[in-house]
Amino acid sequence: MTTASEYTAAAPSGRRVSWVLPGLLAGGLPFAVAAVAPSRTAVLILAASLGAAALAALVAFTPARMADGLFLGFVGVVSIPLAKYFFYQPHVGGWPGLRFSLSDVFLYLAAPLLLAALLWGRRRNALPTTVLLIYGLLLAWYSVSLLLSGSHLDLGLFELASAVHALFLAFATAALFRRTLLIPFLVLLSGAVGVHTVFALLQAATGRPIGRSWFHGTEVLRETLVSGAVRLRPSGLFDHPIVYANFLVLALPVLAAGYFACSGRLRRILVAGAFSLGTAGLILTLSRGAWISAAIASGSLLLLAWRRGLLAGAARTSVRRGLAGAAGLVLALGVFFGPAIYDRLPRSQAGNVEVRYELNAIALRMIGSHPVGGVGLNSFIQVMERYDPRNVTRYFPATVHNLYLLEAAEAGVPGGLLFLLLIFAVVVSALRRLRTVADPDLAWVAAALLAGFLGFAVSQVADFSHRIEPLRSIVWVHLGLLFGILGVGSARPAEAIGTPPGQEVVPA
Repeated sequence: MTTASEYTAAAPSGRRVSWVLPGLLAGGLPFAVAAVAPSRTAVLILAASLGAAALAALVAFTPARMADGLFLGFVGVVSIPLAKYFFYQPHVGGWPGLRFSLSDVFLYLAAPLLLAALLWGRRRNALPTTVLLIYGLLLAWYSVSLLLSGSHLDLGLFELASAVHALFLAFATAALFRRTLLIPFLVLLSGAVGVHTVFALLQAATGRPIGRSWFHGTEVLRETLVSGAVRLRPSGLFDHPIVYANFLVLALPVLAAGYFACSGRLRRILVAGAFSLGTAGLILTLSRGAWISAAIASGSLLLLAWRRGLLAGAARTSVRRGLAGAAGLVLALGVFFGPAIYDRLPRSQAGNVEVRYELNAIALRMIGSHPVGGVGLNSFIQVMERYDPRNVTRYFPATVHNLYLLEAAEAGVPGGLLFLLLIFAVVVSALRRLRTVADPDLAWVAAALLAGFLGFAVSQVADFSHRIEPLRSIVWVHLGLLFGILGVGSARPAEAIGTPPGQEVVPA
């Protein structure tokens, strides 16, 4: 393999100089176009230009690390909602078209490298066979459901594409992960939480959609309470505060674990700062479901860490101090935001909960009428009026706020059961493999990824944000990381340590 120094030496200096002027002109062209383009298009152009520049630098200076760079590229920007939908149709509850995002640029560039590594035996599948089998059955049933329902095939195909995309994200993330990428991932996640939360704080302080307007162009959500008070609910760069809140449910346990997995004062300060910001952002979303889910995720992390023995041994004192600091932070923020929390809990409009029960009833009628094939994948809103004797559609045309009922309503009872079985298989497989991870840093982050997923799965009892991008991609990137970490951590010492970087053999 050509090293960076050999690569540089191989190119004559005159040839490198001759490319400077056209390179500068080509690099400046996107900025000139962005200056006169609409804001969303300008952001897309600038982001693509920066990505191309980063990729060019990667090829020029570190060709041996290209796969790692692309991995960090799609993992690092997966939470940025910069995407283009082809064949777009106004729709909520799934993909409204074929989606191509900034993260996909890096993902699809990494795909040939991953394929070559798989063919040469340098990488292996790290997703559990059981999970892949159940996911395959779910995709097959989605296809059968599309044929049986016969309605809104285009929307159904969009959702099928979304499910395939999520699986590919998880597969690529798991296969490309290496031990040396753990800390860079934690740094990138800290940055993502920090960026979204800084914009959320600005939105809460000003009442304006700062940052959010680049991607969605709508106002900051306002919650009117029974007392007549109006509370702002910021969403960072996401489309809705609940999506932002669920992102934090997934991320905050990982940051908490990352504090113990990181070595070095500066890294720990970065992770702790992101955790503090994210906790404040979670409170500001005023999402009661996310608060409960975050508490479940936190409790799950403590239980998993205890069972794995991470709370004992030589690091016990450091871990206890860290946990005490996190608890003190949450308590202090709870006191500081006490009025907002109190207003949200007992003073919310009762209709906000009642309408969810109405939507549940509509979903149950759909299941009763079409128990096998469902009403059509990604078609809940399009057909809900037929199953709505109370005319909820008139004042709240929305997808049922229960992911599990949504799956069963749209894909039939078999689809709903396969989806539940998929979640069960993910959790059981992760629990079994977690016991075999010897590296405590990897064990901490794996336990946190699993805990965050458990909290998120609970949140979907009263939500459907798994269907909303970029959250769906974030969920499956985190699951890919979970099994990538478990695969590396469970490898035999000769496999995990004795092979050159980037050539670890991960057991299937």
